[in-house]
Amino acid sequence: MRILYKYMPLRDSFFDDPLLRLTPPSGLNDPFDSKPTQAGVEKKLKFFFDERDEFKDTDPKSVSIRAAYERDLKTGLDQFGIISLTEDPYNLLMWSHYANEHRGLVVSILCDSSTFDYHHNFTETCGVSKTKPTRVRYSNVRPGYQMPDSTIYEYFEHNFYTHFAMIKGNDWIYEKEYRYLLRLMEADVAIVDVNFASWANSQGADFRITHLHGKTYKVEASCVEKRDSLPWLLAFAQGRKNISNVMLFKRLRKNSVKGIYFGCRVSGRDILKAREKIEENPLFGNSISFHRSIESQDRFEITFERLESSSN
Repeated sequence: MRILYKYMPLRDSFFDDPLLRLTPPSGLNDPFDSKPTQAGVEKKLKFFFDERDEFKDTDPKSVSIRAAYERDLKTGLDQFGIISLTEDPYNLLMWSHYANEHRGLVVSILCDSSTFDYHHNFTETCGVSKTKPTRVRYSNVRPGYQMPDSTIYEYFEHNFYTHFAMIKGNDWIYEKEYRYLLRLMEADVAIVDVNFASWANSQGADFRITHLHGKTYKVEASCVEKRDSLPWLLAFAQGRKNISNVMLFKRLRKNSVKGIYFGCRVSGRDILKAREKIEENPLFGNSISFHRSIESQDRFEITFERLESSSN
């Protein structure tokens, strides 16, 4: 089992409910990320169609099948979401970019296949899903004609999709990233904007809908048996334009969070408030250590000091 880290702003909502965003490719901050290239798609198409006699370019049915398969290759990763973590809690760039300029925190997480609860047996066996964090590789060349044979010469798309999801440009190498890659159907919670308040009040007992602020609501199934219905509810509501700006999340299992590292610009008052929330919340467990970053006086570095128990 590996300890990995998540940078984030200081948000009370995380201390109330430890959720990590399940981000689809369209929501990533890098437009190159997890986006199949035309060169890679064409190489896969050539293997699947041009080398098989039953598919003829002049056959209208074959042309239609080929076009549909090409769309699937380009958009298949949209059915998946990424949870990004890092092995480095000391990186000053990430503290500035992802932890609100040292006013946020880093969460240390015990990462393996039991960090999250999974609803579907298919998730464990899906060739694309990564239920254990996988190291991202970095390159200055986008995947394309030079893709490994294992990503092309297979009758499924497992390695093809995984290759694009797990390789990024060299400019991102400082992040030392690891990723979970999970089907969006596995979301535990959605945060949405509700366009019509009547929708939030009309969902019955199967779903728990909590008003957060303004038009924003938290949506989840009311019990384990109903979790599979959440994606269908969201899809139907989006289609009817009852909701918008949907963000999906996975909930960390109890005892997955092992430590909280507060930025050097977080006030003592905010640290105390966060600790009290965490220590009173059964979702976190009782084995969490608390730390605060300290600026080095000699180097452009930070170190961490462990904070004493709040009961002392």
